[in-house]
Amino acid sequence: MISVGSLTIDVGSMFAEKSTALQRHGKRYMLAGKKVVFLKPSIDNRYSEDSIVTHDGKKVDAINIQITNKGEMCIPFHLLNEADVVCIDEVQFFPSQMIEHIERLIEQGKKVFAAGLDMDRYGKPFGIVPYLMAKADHVIKHHAVCVFCGEDAWVSLEVSNDSNTQVKVGNDYKPACRQCAYERGVK
Repeated sequence: MISVGSLTIDVGSMFAEKSTALQRHGKRYMLAGKKVVFLKPSIDNRYSEDSIVTHDGKKVDAINIQITNKGEMCIPFHLLNEADVVCIDEVQFFPSQMIEHIERLIEQGKKVFAAGLDMDRYGKPFGIVPYLMAKADHVIKHHAVCVFCGEDAWVSLEVSNDSNTQVKVGNDYKPACRQCAYERGVK
């Protein structure tokens, strides 16, 4: 019998505790004696180059994956081959090639957990996340608290609004519910 893995993806706006959930998934399997590897994209260096750090300071060691301007990645496959579980943070920043790597890990029997923004600051699907959501065994939607009214947040609004690019790493965002986002021009 072939043993296949699975994909669970944690999505939502910023400050919805997606990275916290990712760390929790990994810790659960470490407690069960499984080998867990955490990955993060090099573009996200807000708190650390070699750790996944939550907004409230909890951290786990992670492999920093360099991504070139051409979308090429240097992934340490020898470490992934030894792992039972692979946890990937900020998955929206990875190029489309990451989808193939995730599918290969699942085919090898690995449990894969990914966390990322499902929408950008304009309320549009973000990067590879929508594809991964469609292919996942489990999709968990997390909600931050809307800073404007206290409802469940739907999207992250940029505070400074000083660029037109989709990718802008940082904490210059505020979670907003759909109503408050619409009132501020995001649909």
